[in-house]
Amino acid sequence: MKGILIAGVFAAFAITVIDSLECRQCQSLNNSCSIQVVTCEEGSLSCVESSVNSTLGGSLYSYQNKFCSKSNCTKNETTQVAFTVHVFDDQSYHFASQCCQDGQCNDINPGSISQTVTNTQCSACYSYNTTTCQEKTRQCFEGEQCVHIIAVQVNDTEHMLELKGCSDISQSVCETLAPENTTFGEFIFQKVQCTNATKISSTTTLAATTTTSTAIKASFASSVFGSLLLLKLLF
Repeated sequence: MKGILIAGVFAAFAITVIDSLECRQCQSLNNSCSIQVVTCEEGSLSCVESSVNSTLGGSLYSYQNKFCSKSNCTKNETTQVAFTVHVFDDQSYHFASQCCQDGQCNDINPGSISQTVTNTQCSACYSYNTTTCQEKTRQCFEGEQCVHIIAVQVNDTEHMLELKGCSDISQSVCETLAPENTTFGEFIFQKVQCTNATKISSTTTLAATTTTSTAIKASFASSVFGSLLLLKLLF
């Protein structure tokens, strides 16, 4: 009888611990999140925190969301992802999300990105809710690889974002998000494809330089011939 009573006390204690999960909570579209620590409702298993910082289209967009979740993040080997996709020189998209079960998550500090330009390049473009993405070529920074990402929010699947460009995404994160329609935090990654950046051919560069040089010489010769002809007509 005494053993049953002790077991009951431990069971009640376990339920109390599970029910008393505390997470940081806030939601903001302007990076001024008023964070509060709340006790999660029954059935919540994890704390989820996500953030997005975008300068696509030349406008700054910032989003944060921290909340209690019923998802079990221990099912995933990776519980934290963070990466930046550089699309054009002044336009990029930074995504960060984490899931934790031991109370409040730690802040994700953005990694330092090398600004050293390499001789590698990727196709780059972005689109919202369209199937067309007008590609341009972007030269990558050191440590970046090419990505093609299509993602939607769990509660807003009608608005799709497509990204192509150079990214500092790690190989482990690529493998985590690679399966089609992978849900991480509050985002569904319909497609995440990572490939090595293409090296810029020195032959192509030399050919382009030679063509430009030839064009300059031809233009100069034409100018000289025109000047001689004009002199002949005048005298």
